[in-house]
Formats: sequence, C-alpha cells, structure tokens
Amino acid sequence: MRADRTADIAEEAAAKTNRRRALLLCLVPGGVLGFVLAIVLVIVGLPLIGLLALVVVTGGVAAWIWTSAPRIVLSALGASPSNEDDRPRLHNLVDGLCATMGLDRPAIAVVTSEVPNAIAVGRDPKSATLVVTTGLERALGLVELEGVLAHELVHIKRQDTVVSAVAVLVATPWAMVRGTPVGTEAVHALVGRGREFSADQRAALIVRYPDGIGSALETMVAEPVVGASWPPATGRTAALTRWLWVDPMAGASAGESPEGNLDDTRVRAASLALG
Repeated sequence: MRADRTADIAEEAAAKTNRRRALLLCLVPGGVLGFVLAIVLVIVGLPLIGLLALVVVTGGVAAWIWTSAPRIVLSALGASPSNEDDRPRLHNLVDGLCATMGLDRPAIAVVTSEVPNAIAVGRDPKSATLVVTTGLERALGLVELEGVLAHELVHIKRQDTVVSAVAVLVATPWAMVRGTPVGTEAVHALVGRGREFSADQRAALIVRYPDGIGSALETMVAEPVVGASWPPATGRTAALTRWLWVDPMAGASAGESPEGNLDDTRVRAASLALG
C-alpha cells in the first residue's frame, strides 16, 4: 500500500509538472509574435497599443494552441472513433485498466495501419483520446495488448498527453524551417527523453501479467510489418508525432543506433527482459 501511494504521489507531481510545461510551451509562440508586433508599434509611436498587442497576441495564441492541439493531431493522424461492437476486447481491457488505475475512461480511436502501435493525446484525463492502429490487436496477444494499453493509460494519468500535442504544434514552424527530422527530434526533447521507458516501468507494475509490455515490445522489434508505411498518415504533423507512439522505432531511419536512447523500443524491451 505504501509503495502504491508513493507511485500515486509521483504521478500527481508529474501531472502538475507536465501541465506547467505545456502552458509554458503554449505561451512561447504567441510571445514571440506578440513581441515582434509590439516592437513595430513602439517604433511607430504607439507604445501602449504595443503593450496591449503583446498581451492579447500572447494570450490568444496560447489559448488556441491549448484548446486546438489535440484535435489537430488526431485529425492529422486520420483517427476515427471506435465503439465496443467493433472491438470489444480492446474496450473491455481499457475499462478494466481504468478501474484499476482510478482513471476516467478515455475516448478510443483507431487509425488504419498494419503496424502495431498506440498513442494518447488530450488536455487532461477527462478529455484524453487513446488511439490504436488496426494492426495492434492482430499482432499482439491478450496479455501483450493489456501491457501496451496500460502504458498509454500511464501517459494519460501522468498528463504526459498534455505536453504531447502542444509539442507537435510548437515544433511545426521549426520543422518547416529546418526539416521534419529536426522537428521530430525537437518534439522528443520537448516531451522529455526517457518518457516511454518510464511509462513501461510503471505499466509493468499495474497489469496482472507484468511480462506483457516487454513481450509486446519484443514482438514489435522482432516482427516488423513488411511493406507497411509509417507514420499512419501523410503530412508533416503526423511525422512529428514519432516519439509519442509506444513504438517510436516504427519511424526510424535505416541504421539508426539505439545507443544512449532510453526510448528506443529495442533498449526498453531488453531492459524489461532483465527484470
């Protein structure tokens, strides 16, 4: 009980930290635009209007990013709502895990891809959406699937998801200037390196069969889907979500080294195998 409470306290602290980080990220783009506009107005002799413009633009852009980011990411991925009749096993597992974790049940959506993968986005646990690919259930057994779903629900409970979509939108201008690979790495840095590794460790403590998440990662590493493209949708926004998926290596370039990267699926699978 003491260990469980310690984990709960840690997750509450992580949630507060993530919300502060997301709010700060939301303020940056608007602050830059507002500052430029304010300087122009000051130069033309309108300092008070410039100050007002700084406040209004910063607040307005931040509010837009905060409210719109999850919807934009889900739209970019082509996620469609899922219902219990279509995927009863998936929905039943999510219901059981949410009861165990004390979470509100997230919306569940599906994207069309044979690559087994999952992602979660949302401003808070009450508005979160858990997205799975159509290939996830086909590739994984029941215990493995439970492990992956627990992993994503950990992200929701810690409110990692609050940062996720915001990071994608904030990194988009950078990706337009420097290229998508650079933008993708910027998203990885903004959401926090090692977050997938950390979610694995917590998920293994939540599920009935702790080996499930490790086995799922091993399946993803050992059995890549031949001929399947990734990410599951075209466009820069979809590509920038790479490090938000449970298996970010689905979008890896040839010969990419796992050295020093705790979020590499191969590293995580090996770590879980060691216990």
